[in-house]
Amino acid sequence: MIRLLRLTLLACAIFAAPIVPASTKTTDITDMWWIPTESGWGVNVILQYDVAFLTFFIYDSSNTPYWVVAAANFQGPSGADLLWSGDLFATTGPWFGGPFDPGAVATRKAGTASFRLTSINAAELTYIIDGVAVIKSVQRQTWKSEIDTGSYSGGYSFRNTGCTPTSLNGIQEDIGTIDVSHIGGSWSAAFNGTLSSCMFGGTYSQAGKLGEVSGNYNCADGTAGTFDLVEITGTISGFSGRMSGHSQFCQWTGTFGGVVRSQ
Repeated sequence: MIRLLRLTLLACAIFAAPIVPASTKTTDITDMWWIPTESGWGVNVILQYDVAFLTFFIYDSSNTPYWVVAAANFQGPSGADLLWSGDLFATTGPWFGGPFDPGAVATRKAGTASFRLTSINAAELTYIIDGVAVIKSVQRQTWKSEIDTGSYSGGYSFRNTGCTPTSLNGIQEDIGTIDVSHIGGSWSAAFNGTLSSCMFGGTYSQAGKLGEVSGNYNCADGTAGTFDLVEITGTISGFSGRMSGHSQFCQWTGTFGGVVRSQ
């Protein structure tokens, strides 16, 4: 597990490095965003590399649904936050029940929009439409929790820091199998690698498309401690997330995940 800790630290160092404009280098903001106490409106965000396409579900001054969109470009880190911004457009078009005539679509620049990610699951949405400015603190909207149960082939890459002894500082990596059991809010993973075997277990929560687990782990070599696995993203191919924690020897941070094993 000491090597596992080293892997985790490596991942942390990677994510602490300067962020470049790419969806593969930032937290994925693709999700439905809203304010729970203001149910009835929201914004759908789709991130493709460094462009976030925002579709607004809002209303005009006559309480009529109003269609506006924005293509926001990644501006890089803004202090401790991540920022996307761009022009906002209002569109009109032909009736949905008849033949669609592209020539009947009208688009005009109505203002600007920005999306500032303040934490993994929270953001500040700012937009201006025809001179009217709006600022909202939004969060990911959760419709249903993912289920990660399955058998995977994968591993971890961590970086250990602040270790005692100091010889444990550095990168730790391992590959092997990961067997995940995920039932409701209970999540556990048995990792059997070429260098270490460890059990992870904790409480699972879902925010939009991203999952998170906080809990404890212990390894066959006696290493044990607590961990947080965040930004868990699952697909038909597998799962991955950022991981950090500490043991009786080190602080560590990194990445953990795998691909679905063939049956």
